[in-house]
Amino acid sequence: MTSDTILDTQQQIVSDFELLGDWQQRYAYVIDLGKNLIKHSDSELQTEENRLYGCQSNVWLSSEYKDQKLFFTGTSDSVIVAGLMALLFKVYSGQSPKAILSHSLTFLNDTGLINNITSQRSTGLAYMVERIYETAQSQQRKSTSHHEKA
Repeated sequence: MTSDTILDTQQQIVSDFELLGDWQQRYAYVIDLGKNLIKHSDSELQTEENRLYGCQSNVWLSSEYKDQKLFFTGTSDSVIVAGLMALLFKVYSGQSPKAILSHSLTFLNDTGLINNITSQRSTGLAYMVERIYETAQSQQRKSTSHHEKA
């Protein structure tokens, strides 16, 4: 997986949204992604450490670093929020911290999604993105300091 995958994945999401047509179909798609994420999430994720505050819904986001890549998991008590989370995971999970930090998130604007969700969900989405970037920055610092010590 190269860092170009982030761009490719975002373009694929945009293409998927274009195929769906109207916003009723697009919301149904996001809801389906959310239901799938919730169905496959582990209740052990729901710890205070993983809890994301500032979201209207309950949101838990966790990460694991292995093979120099970050993998994200999470869940929410809102299927739409979980669907948004699933889209973020499609883009960023399995990527290196450097790739995450060097690619901006474009699909939210390119799909029109950011303009078609409530301001509360938009705020929650911003907190999720912020946590992903903070995790990538933290892991990159750890990796850099580890290499300097080696």
